[in-house]
Amino acid sequence: MSNGLLPLEFLNTGREAVIKEVAGGISLRRRLTELGLVRGSTIKIIRNDNFGPIIVSLGNGSGGGRLAIGRGMAHKIMVEEVG
Repeated sequence: MSNGLLPLEFLNTGREAVIKEVAGGISLRRRLTELGLVRGSTIKIIRNDNFGPIIVSLGNGSGGGRLAIGRGMAHKIMVEEVG
């Protein structure tokens, strides 16, 4: 991952990132689009306990909504940390 991208599941609680790509099929991409997780979206990790789902907030935590994302799905969402 020399280009600075890492799977969403590797981010710690409190970190912000921008979604850069989704390494999944059409069904996964469609589902993420329906949830508002599209390329270029900024998200903030609300909870990542290294087990169970990852809780993220859309739009820098400014009231965009919270989502629980399973670890399998989070592994396929490639992000770049902000800051």
